[in-house]
Amino acid sequence: MIMKGSDQMTRFSFVLFSVCFSMFIGLIFAQEDAVNGGTLRGTITDTTPEQNPIRGVDVQIYDQNGVHDFKVKTDTNGEYKCSGIPAGRYLIHIFKRGYGKRLGKPVTIVDGGDHFVPLRMTKKDNAEDRWGVGLIQHIAENIGKRYNLEEQAVEALHRSILEALNVVLEQNNQDVTGFAGTGEEGSIGLIDGLLSHPDCKAAFAKHLTEKQLQDYIAFTKKLRHRDQQAAAQYITAWIDQELSLTLDQRKNLAQLLLDATANEAFPISISLLEIDDILEAVQLVNEKLGISLEGLLTQTQYDIWLGVFAKKAIRGGKGGEAKFQLGEFAAAKLAAHTARFVAAHTALLGPLDKDASQRLSTAIKGVVQQYLEAQDTDPEATYRETAAKLTQAVKAGEMTQKQADERLDALMKELWDENGSIRWREPNGDIIRHPLFQQAIKDVLSEEAFAQYTARQAERENWHQQALRDMVVASLGTQLILDDTQRKQLTTTAAELTVDRLKKDAALDMFYQLLQRTNHEMLSPWQQETLTFMHTGFERQFRK
Repeated sequence: MIMKGSDQMTRFSFVLFSVCFSMFIGLIFAQEDAVNGGTLRGTITDTTPEQNPIRGVDVQIYDQNGVHDFKVKTDTNGEYKCSGIPAGRYLIHIFKRGYGKRLGKPVTIVDGGDHFVPLRMTKKDNAEDRWGVGLIQHIAENIGKRYNLEEQAVEALHRSILEALNVVLEQNNQDVTGFAGTGEEGSIGLIDGLLSHPDCKAAFAKHLTEKQLQDYIAFTKKLRHRDQQAAAQYITAWIDQELSLTLDQRKNLAQLLLDATANEAFPISISLLEIDDILEAVQLVNEKLGISLEGLLTQTQYDIWLGVFAKKAIRGGKGGEAKFQLGEFAAAKLAAHTARFVAAHTALLGPLDKDASQRLSTAIKGVVQQYLEAQDTDPEATYRETAAKLTQAVKAGEMTQKQADERLDALMKELWDENGSIRWREPNGDIIRHPLFQQAIKDVLSEEAFAQYTARQAERENWHQQALRDMVVASLGTQLILDDTQRKQLTTTAAELTVDRLKKDAALDMFYQLLQRTNHEMLSPWQQETLTFMHTGFERQFRK
């Protein structure tokens, strides 16, 4: 049949309308997809040849500014899907108990996009679980010894705690180090978590009397409190090294720190081992713990305290500006120390005469000048000079190219921080110990007064050493969960330790010495294994 022209036109119009409508609908959905962002999906399998899908993996997607945060889980087929993600760059974190974490897989989301990102996870060994099981066994045995429990009761306590913990970890898809901050705090974190979680605490209560349970909770709190006291003293020592605090100022600062222990940012002592910059101590006190020292310090000391923050600017400074800031800071530090010993002298022997004060002022200027001359304000030149020497050494066969590269890498880390700014560089040693400054003090003081000054300096040094000893004992004590008898033995061992506290990694050095000298015979099998593990780790670090 032949269509008439009007029928053909009608047919054509209908087809055209259908096409346009479809395009219009598609455009609407495309716009809606754009508004709703994009979709991220994928499969997560293990690393075996079979590539088995992994069910129940936590998938976390967040942008680099932390503004958007999306969480999904994989299904029985190991598949995950998350829609409505705004366009931008994201990082994917995946976690499943019993598998190694995958952190920071980058992905770029576009509006309306369907992004397929498959991931794989490796089954990890059970070293972490062995550590947790061993610690719980140690806890049970320690409790049994403390309360004279029979062997069967100790084993039953161990099983109950372990079963309760496994249930909690399974329910929350956590591993042992993720439980109650255990990853950051180690053994003491796990114990606190066990005693604070209702289900785990009930496992203790099932086998202990109320009095025994409360006594053991008090024991762990005492262990934590000792650790906090040691941390507070160590931080105080760091600040005293910079500000020359009086005895009363030390006590008051330590108390201010102890008053802040409820703050989640308050550090466990072992985390302080790697503090090697006063700026880190200042940031901890001022920024993380929110402690103001304005009312505690003299004006000179407070100027230095504020000057420490200027080190950030000094690190990036060059030439005259950097030297000017360094000079002001050095002069203020010497002035604070001078003010302290002059006040002590005045209290005992009367004020210094005008001539003595002038000589001290002249000495400070001379020390500051020598201090500035010792600074390396051109790290680029140092790096180039060292690189040239190492190149010659490689050509001469004195070292391999790999060794030369390692040395250059180490020098780069020494000269610049992770942001590419010049690192703060002080002379090798406390500026207060500068021979010119010490000679000036000796010249202006009587023999008796200088002897008293020297004695006060020795007392200050001894106090710093003791703060270090207390801190390393507490660090080891909270990781090995030492009882009172073990702690006393360790304290006796630490009393013989001394390090150059101005040396880089002084705290790590003392901790390493304590690890070497700890008597293994006084420890339980789990404690011995943990100590050996820590010892091996530190040896590896010191070899680097």
